[in-house]
Amino acid sequence: MTFTPNVRSCDILVVGSGSAGAMAAIKAKLSGANVLVATKGPYPSGNSTKALAGYGAAFGHSDSRDNPEIHFGDVVRNGIGLCNEKMVRTWTTTICDLTEEMRSWGLDLIRDDEKYHQRPWEGHTYPRMVHHHWATGKYLMKCLSEKSKDLELDVLSHTIIGGIFKDGDTVTGAWGLNYRSGELYIIQAKAVIMTTGGYGAMYPVGDNVGAATGEGYAIAFDAGAEMLGMEFGHYLPTPVHPKALQVKFIFAGFINGLINEAGAKLLNNKGEEFLYEIYPETGATKLTMEELTRRIGEEILKGGGGPNGGILFDISEVDDKFKDHPKYGRMWELAERGKVDLVDDPIELICYPHDLVGGIKINEKGETNVPGFFAAGEATGGSHGASRFGGSALSDCLVFGALSGLEAVNYVGKLGNHTEIKTADIGAVKNKLSTWTAQNDGVDPADILDCIRQIAGENLNVARSEAGINKVFAELSEIEKDMIGAISAEGDDDKQVANKIRQAIEAEGQVTLCRLLGTASMERRESRGGYFGGSYRIEHPDQDDQNWLKNIVLGKSNGTIEVSHDPVVKLDEEYSDAMLKAMSTEWAIPDDAEYYSTSE
Repeated sequence: MTFTPNVRSCDILVVGSGSAGAMAAIKAKLSGANVLVATKGPYPSGNSTKALAGYGAAFGHSDSRDNPEIHFGDVVRNGIGLCNEKMVRTWTTTICDLTEEMRSWGLDLIRDDEKYHQRPWEGHTYPRMVHHHWATGKYLMKCLSEKSKDLELDVLSHTIIGGIFKDGDTVTGAWGLNYRSGELYIIQAKAVIMTTGGYGAMYPVGDNVGAATGEGYAIAFDAGAEMLGMEFGHYLPTPVHPKALQVKFIFAGFINGLINEAGAKLLNNKGEEFLYEIYPETGATKLTMEELTRRIGEEILKGGGGPNGGILFDISEVDDKFKDHPKYGRMWELAERGKVDLVDDPIELICYPHDLVGGIKINEKGETNVPGFFAAGEATGGSHGASRFGGSALSDCLVFGALSGLEAVNYVGKLGNHTEIKTADIGAVKNKLSTWTAQNDGVDPADILDCIRQIAGENLNVARSEAGINKVFAELSEIEKDMIGAISAEGDDDKQVANKIRQAIEAEGQVTLCRLLGTASMERRESRGGYFGGSYRIEHPDQDDQNWLKNIVLGKSNGTIEVSHDPVVKLDEEYSDAMLKAMSTEWAIPDDAEYYSTSE
């Protein structure tokens, strides 16, 4: 395969097309910029399409006492002391107006007359979730898709971005490859907005879309962007066995419910109800899903996993009446469909990442420390602190997608002509691709991805240890030594070759990403978590506000990861009484449990 670059030119390149990327592109285009979107899937795509229950926006329609100040307090409370409060203030005061703007574009959310129907959700003081029943992401992305078509957005679909070009410290563009056709793109851009989402597909099982492989974090880091809070993630338990029950979005609700209501048990490989060692009076009952997930992860890390590596979810004493229960019956339906007897062949649970809470460090405008480089959505960190609670992901993505798009337009407006991408940099890309394709009998990049999947699942999961992290570093060094330099992208045709190149880009990025995750986790010598995420170290099981009420920042210096600490960003304004009250509330749990589930 030959690589003759297709040179494209734009004011703003948006990388990714979930809710953050699509919103950034729309806002920039509406402002008159020449916008190009590069997305690994079709446009739009990403994890946003899978969002179910809705997102938080403090209209006060279901309860007139709600407002953005209380929403601010709720977010800050759940961030466990580490939220960038300027970002949170911007987010909670912007989302309502942005929702109304999307309504003018055709966003179909459920309303009672002119007021939105807002459902309760854990962590929100008042009912705040705007939604389209249980398919909110589908209808949101439909709206953004139609608006994009109206604007005739220029899109490179099925294209993976492999790197950012710079002139000195300033962004000048990027390169990418259509992994179906093999077409190489050299993209001149005055600004780049990174919205590549999460990293769930880097793990053995998960609920993320297959394109969420995480290399976007590494590309940003390699471009000089600082990373913040990379130790924090939101994990959930799911069956690793039997495969018939690997339905991730709903299974977490089965676990807590059947433990508390039906007598199900969690057992390690010795048949012990191990949670009684930690909670002598209650065992596995009366725990939040975050506590339960953490303890499952810790027991697996300590060697308590069963034949398939997971904790046994024993339902042998659960009454048969639960097979017809409206909430739990689906578990048995799935088992029957898969011809599985859940007593003779018990469920084993492992933990998987629902989302990464940290990411690229940005401010309340979506700016990074690199001139011309912006970011939004799950690719970023800061607004959620240590824990992202339900109803926050979509609203955060939409707000900072919009603001990064507008700020990029402002930045571009102050520039003159494009800075030319250096010929030597383009040559380096072509040489890299040619080396991969010319290398026969080398390492299949899919094998590297499999190795990393195992590494991440074992020692970069919800619970982590010093020994496990050091093992990660050692295994990554072996991969770099024996595999990365020997990557072969040979294939039977150009399509196969192009897909191998995609996997090679992902593999290189995941090596860097795992180092970032491990470095941040090793540095934070405490355990800190909310109801929906955190960072848990075996050797440091307690929260330590005296020493760790600060953010860990990772930067690139002379080819290595440099660690520094940032103080928490506080508001410039005085806190209102409403803010203070919400911030100091232990936890907000809606009265009507019908409307929420910790599995979302």
